[in-house]
Amino acid sequence: MAEQPSNSVSEIEIMDRAVWRKWNKFTWSGLIIIGIGCLLIVIGLLMDTGAYSIEGLLIGIGAIVVLIGLIRVAIGLINPMLPSDLRRKRRARKTVEADPILSSLQDEETANDPA
Repeated sequence: MAEQPSNSVSEIEIMDRAVWRKWNKFTWSGLIIIGIGCLLIVIGLLMDTGAYSIEGLLIGIGAIVVLIGLIRVAIGLINPMLPSDLRRKRRARKTVEADPILSSLQDEETANDPA
């Protein structure tokens, strides 16, 4: 019984470190990507060359980059509720014969043998 609480404490510490690393990685890089996208949009708006030119292309690319940055920030902010949410419960596997055809033949042989 004494091992169970120490195990759960170490799992919580590991989870906290993983959440912190994920937050640092995705949130800051997402904010930088959003900044780059906004910069592309501003450059596109300042060009004044027309809607169907490089101006429109820069604004479109900037909008896509901003969306990518927002997704990265969202990934960084979403955390699992409990350490147990990270684990999958293993189901008991059924024992399966290697070759079902051979096993069916063996069943027929045993049924036909009178002895």
